[in-house]
Amino acid sequence: MDSSSAVVLFAMGGYGTYLGFRIRYSDDVEEKAKAKDLHPKLLAGMFFFFALGATGGVTSLLTSDKPIFESPHAVTGVIGLALLTIQTILPSLFEGNPGLRNVHGILGSSIMTLFLIHAALGLQLGLSS
Repeated sequence: MDSSSAVVLFAMGGYGTYLGFRIRYSDDVEEKAKAKDLHPKLLAGMFFFFALGATGGVTSLLTSDKPIFESPHAVTGVIGLALLTIQTILPSLFEGNPGLRNVHGILGSSIMTLFLIHAALGLQLGLSS
């Protein structure tokens, strides 16, 4: 994970996660409405930038004839993007199954934890090169 990905993780992902908690726990109707508007936009942006970063990373590995899934950093990145895809689908199912809101919150927090591990693995990978 390069420094721009770390900024995306901490700025967009961190604030997006905060907004998710505000949606869930705030008693202020106006704050909730603003958070409901911005939360999906921020995290969709994070997904977009991470997908671009993954494309760049895979392209770099392919052009240097290195195996794609050799590092734990690559594996956590792929798992994280797959989980973000599932996370994106869940809100469309909330109406029929309100319990999925809990799954969405737990999964979202777990994804952010995974991406923190991913960042540490990326730093380790960068320092070893």
